[in-house]
Amino acid sequence: MPTTAHSPQSETDRPDASASWAGTASGIFSFPVMCMFLLAAVILGFSVKQIAEPDIWWHLRNAAYLLEHHSFPSVDSYSFGAAGAPWLDHEWLSEIPFFLGFKAMGLRGVLGVYFAVLVLIYAGVYYRSCRAGADCKNATITTLLAIFLGVVSIGPRVLLFGWLCMVGLLLILDSFRRTGKGLWLLPPLFALWINLHGSWVFGMVVLVITITAGLVEGEWGLVVAQRWSRAELSKLVLAWSACMAALFVNPFGYKLVRYPFDFLFRQPSNMKHIAEWHSVDFSTGDGKLALIMILAVLAAALFSRRRWRLDEVLLTAFALWMGLSHSRLLFFAGLIVAPILAPRLTLFPPYERELDKPWLNAAIIGAVAGAMIFFSPSTAQLRERVDEDYPTAAQEFMQRQHIKGRIFNQDWWGGYMEWNAPELKPFIDGRADIFVYNGTFDDYVKAVSLQTPFEILDKYRIDYVLLEPKQPLGYLLEHSPAWHPIYADKVAVLFERAPTATAVAEP
Repeated sequence: MPTTAHSPQSETDRPDASASWAGTASGIFSFPVMCMFLLAAVILGFSVKQIAEPDIWWHLRNAAYLLEHHSFPSVDSYSFGAAGAPWLDHEWLSEIPFFLGFKAMGLRGVLGVYFAVLVLIYAGVYYRSCRAGADCKNATITTLLAIFLGVVSIGPRVLLFGWLCMVGLLLILDSFRRTGKGLWLLPPLFALWINLHGSWVFGMVVLVITITAGLVEGEWGLVVAQRWSRAELSKLVLAWSACMAALFVNPFGYKLVRYPFDFLFRQPSNMKHIAEWHSVDFSTGDGKLALIMILAVLAAALFSRRRWRLDEVLLTAFALWMGLSHSRLLFFAGLIVAPILAPRLTLFPPYERELDKPWLNAAIIGAVAGAMIFFSPSTAQLRERVDEDYPTAAQEFMQRQHIKGRIFNQDWWGGYMEWNAPELKPFIDGRADIFVYNGTFDDYVKAVSLQTPFEILDKYRIDYVLLEPKQPLGYLLEHSPAWHPIYADKVAVLFERAPTATAVAEP
């Protein structure tokens, strides 16, 4: 007889809540997730060591100026070496999170910002490696190698926001290759990217390589190329065109689009004298890691029978070329090459999900998270790390003595002075572009390399010189009757021009 009421659900038809919870827990506390927590612990270890980044200080001052005045500084007012010179704050958007972090929690807030960005970057590398077909263990190893390659740029650097956008670009292209969708995200990404950092140029190169590699079809040994369909190519070309237009969505218009090329062609002194723009030295730690990456690529090509897509070959070649040409770009090389290498490695037995032990993974995840919280440094500890590299005590001495004269300083100390004691205007800071344009940077190099030190100090009518101990220029001043030290500690030595010594040239 039919019934008008619903029959009670049988026990066998009811969803098993415990089984559902067990499935969720096994996903959250899986071995691959646990591996990512271990990688995060490594990232934190490197992050804490690199808190003393020279450029973060003038970046903080830029953001403070923007949020206070609701406008961008257009000329330099921080130093006297480039006072009044036209200046473009081309990384304005990435400075704001660092300033907000500092305002909320001081140096711990700054650490929290770049640690979070780094975790997102390398989580993307790890995810792409696994999604490309790599076992999670091999993906962990290649991601770890990428982290080691990126140490040169780990710290409170606005560059990290650019590399986060790079990972986003690669994820979008991966998704498009699988599903044919998602390219609509590219124009907003590039509109954001150009306001964060000039590394958008590398993103555009990656996009062009990806499109170009699909214009041919064929097989060359283990290298295979598959032509884009007409519909796919139309979408890609349209997305590229929209991305080019999106670059002009910024407060400075074409000037911000032009800046990376301006850096390349108008700032040769910058690239010549700043170490991270030099080619890789294989005798250094970074150089040895780069060599390991090259050997891994060769081993993958020799011993793995997995085919290489043409775009993978071209991107690997481009990334290695850039990373070896400029050690700063080893970070970029790791982002590109690690997910390409990962599926070609067979270093460990494959991960078997059915043998996973969620309870053990949960215990390890909890232990790692607890250790990161417990060993996370306090503001005082981070301050101590900063004081080991910056002239905090010397600066306080200068403030107590009400020193107002012209100060010639180590270039990497300029931003610190501008943020912590803006009344002590330094000769130079880390904004190499404006100092290169007006010749101040070259004069700085001539002074510290003892080419024409006294001539430069007289040219700019320098009253005080603030240097690290045992610098060649400091030794020269110490033995010159025209200069004498008035303060010294293990971090800095401050020299004052002798009262009888007068400048012989106008600036």
